[in-house]
Amino acid sequence: MTDQELTKRRMDEEQALGFLLLACKQLGYSLDQVQQIHSSMNLQFNKHSPDVAKKEEEKWLNFIRKSHQRNDCSSMKIDSTKKKYKRANVRIPKISESNRSRKLREKNERIVRELNRMEYGPFGLFKLIRKCRRDRE
Repeated sequence: MTDQELTKRRMDEEQALGFLLLACKQLGYSLDQVQQIHSSMNLQFNKHSPDVAKKEEEKWLNFIRKSHQRNDCSSMKIDSTKKKYKRANVRIPKISESNRSRKLREKNERIVRELNRMEYGPFGLFKLIRKCRRDRE
């Protein structure tokens, strides 16, 4: 395989991976699922030639379509042995503030109050005096 053919093939692989990531984004896959699919696809690129991949894809799709058609026919019959599973509706509890973070927040608030007291004086007297001096000038 020449360098130009390899570059063209690599570009095709990168485009395929790009389309794969766009499809995963549209379907709302999680980051872990996307990483698993991405690494599996890279492995398949290195493992199989494009011709073998095309043949395997056609073979697999035909198998899936046939099994899907069989399932459509069998789903018309009422099957009482199938179990229906429901999603668990579990609410995530609200996590309250930890004691350490509460103490840190209170300490920060005290520091801010002390800094304001130093700048503006008790009850804002320094601020009022500065304002009066500016008004006189």
